[in-house]
Amino acid sequence: MPGEQSDPLNETSTAAPRFSSAGMSSVSRRLSFRAGLAVFLLVGLLFFQLSRVNYLLIHTLTELSSTVLLTAVFLIGWNTRRLVDNQFFVILATGFLVTGSVDLLHTLTYKGMHVLPIDEANTATQLWLVARTLNTAALLCAIFSLGRRELCSAMGWLCGFLTGGMALLSLIWPLRVFPTCIIEGEGLTPFKVNYEHVIISALVLAACLLYRKQRYLNPYIVVLLFCSVGAGIMSELMFSFYDDVYGWVNFVGHYFKLGSAMLVYFALVEGTLYSPFATLFRDMGQSYEELGRELKRRLAAEKQREVAHQEVALLYRVSRAMHNTLNLDELAHLILSAATCADPGGFERAMLFTVNKRTGMLQGMLGVTQEMARLVLPTGENPRAWEQLHLGEQDRETQRATPFNQLVIKQRLPLDQQDNALARAFLGKQVVLVPEPGKEPLGGRLLADTLAMGPYACAPLSGREQVMGVMLVDNPMSGLEPSLSRKRFLELFASQAGSALDNAGLVKRLEMAHDNLKDIQEQLIHGEKMAVLGEMAAQVAHELRNPLVSIGGFARRLARQEVADSKTNEYAGIIAREVMRMEEMLGNILAFSKKQLVCLENCSIDELLHEVFDLEAEHYQRQKIVLVSELAEALPQVVGDCRQLRQVFLNLMINARQVMSEGGVLTVRAGVGTLRGDKALVVEVEDTGGGISPAVMRNIFNPFFSTFAKGTGLGLSISHRIIAHHNGEIEVINGEKGARFIVSLPLVPPGAMTIDSAGQEQVH
Repeated sequence: MPGEQSDPLNETSTAAPRFSSAGMSSVSRRLSFRAGLAVFLLVGLLFFQLSRVNYLLIHTLTELSSTVLLTAVFLIGWNTRRLVDNQFFVILATGFLVTGSVDLLHTLTYKGMHVLPIDEANTATQLWLVARTLNTAALLCAIFSLGRRELCSAMGWLCGFLTGGMALLSLIWPLRVFPTCIIEGEGLTPFKVNYEHVIISALVLAACLLYRKQRYLNPYIVVLLFCSVGAGIMSELMFSFYDDVYGWVNFVGHYFKLGSAMLVYFALVEGTLYSPFATLFRDMGQSYEELGRELKRRLAAEKQREVAHQEVALLYRVSRAMHNTLNLDELAHLILSAATCADPGGFERAMLFTVNKRTGMLQGMLGVTQEMARLVLPTGENPRAWEQLHLGEQDRETQRATPFNQLVIKQRLPLDQQDNALARAFLGKQVVLVPEPGKEPLGGRLLADTLAMGPYACAPLSGREQVMGVMLVDNPMSGLEPSLSRKRFLELFASQAGSALDNAGLVKRLEMAHDNLKDIQEQLIHGEKMAVLGEMAAQVAHELRNPLVSIGGFARRLARQEVADSKTNEYAGIIAREVMRMEEMLGNILAFSKKQLVCLENCSIDELLHEVFDLEAEHYQRQKIVLVSELAEALPQVVGDCRQLRQVFLNLMINARQVMSEGGVLTVRAGVGTLRGDKALVVEVEDTGGGISPAVMRNIFNPFFSTFAKGTGLGLSISHRIIAHHNGEIEVINGEKGARFIVSLPLVPPGAMTIDSAGQEQVH
């Protein structure tokens, strides 16, 4: 179509087979392998028969033919070097020219020629090794140059081979340091045999290199070169075990060497004269292939840069959004939603797991799918939209209500590296890739089966001092494995998320510290008020107590007298009972307002509780309250004031009785537990009175606070202070049917608690 560009990769792929088929057709057209082999063998047989008549003549003809062929190789390769843009043929041409020159010297110095003053078998054999060395070196250099840039100019190669040939010849003459190769009457020396083996190994190496680089040449040329190398190897084998320079083994070696030179000649003619354009086009095809590979590399690099740009853009936008959010819950939703963003986050689901410090277990906190993320995240790359991003409570509730999230929050995993990848990521503080969930340990397999997980990755969310959780992302639908590039993105993303969570947690702690300071300030102000009120109440109670004693005494006396008017006794009884109640109230006020001494002794909580049961038994029977006692056997003793502890339990059971005016069940439990990490005795008093409202719960231990019309509001406050004096704790929680008061007393050995000058105990 007009305007479309061609694809060099496709053109290369179609051009290469065309060259290959053309080359193979030329093989069948120009040379029949069987015919050529038959001619080679017939001529060899003829020469062998003639060699039995005159071996020197046949040797001379064979070597001169070889020299002529090698010279022809040079002339063709040298004169066509500008036609064929391939240094392979130039290297062969220059190397074989020097080889042919040395072969000519070998022929002239052969035993019996009498052309040069040097006329002995050893010198001719030495020249043979030099020629074979140059021949093999030229072949190796030519094959090595295939597919590479021009290593040297044609003149440079010629000078190089000439220099190498002259250096090797100088070892024979005039230096005469070249090792002896043959001894008349004895045969070849070990040096000669081993040197031939080295040349054979070099030729095998050349064949291996040619096989690896055959794509750079016409297949026909490759076949000829393989045959030439094979003939050369056979020639060297013959020359490694002959013992007579006129023998038939020597003749076979020379003839195979002639065949090797002839095959190289045909290869050069094919590559430079018959099909130079095919060779040129093959070079162009290789250039197209290299261009295609470079294009692919550049496209891949461009794609990587694009992905990196998207990742950096997402990290920037998400970082701005996360650092603009200080709400931990909103931040968790934002982090998981951004991890499942279509590009470049690309994960289909994201989950958040944190460690429960009390149980030491990894537990699921939130799970977000890609569909849920699209509902809350802005579309496009507008940075302002991300900076103003706010996930409202309704958006978060929508994500929390999904079945997937409900399944995630039920998951519990041990913090054990041998059990699951989440623990490995948390403890190792590094991203963990899991391409095959089915091969994970037991905990990891169960998690993958429960959540139908595909390949996933776990990224720790690390702050400045600790790991706050682990983010798990997976691809259950596509099954794509997280790659190394995804791992790098997760590391950067998790680092940003961990920093944002750490900042939000710091702000949360500051807010909590501020609230605690505010509560402490209110408590101090309230304490000062209570101190003033207590002092005033003590003075008022003291002043009222004396007249009340008199009123009560006279009222009881009137009640015992028998008067005509029955109403008088009734009124006197009422006055006596109310005065008694007022005296009790004033006694509580005086007890609360003054510091009391704590008399330490070993107390049996079992006995104290049974005493309280006996005191309250009549009230329980009258109000139809069922008492359930669940006391552990052999309860340990505690060190404290038995009288005050009895008062604490009595107050708790009286309160429970008062909230169950229409009957119920009162359960008292006692056993060994923990308090601030140490062993303690724990007593629980649970009623079925319906529980305590939050508004009342926060003031329940404040003095003078009561929900009963006849109460003073001091019972629980006094109990709280008594337990605090015993270094214990008292707390209240709402159960299923009512309130439950929990009293925890430390188990300390006798004598470890003393009383200071103010009457308060000290623990050593």
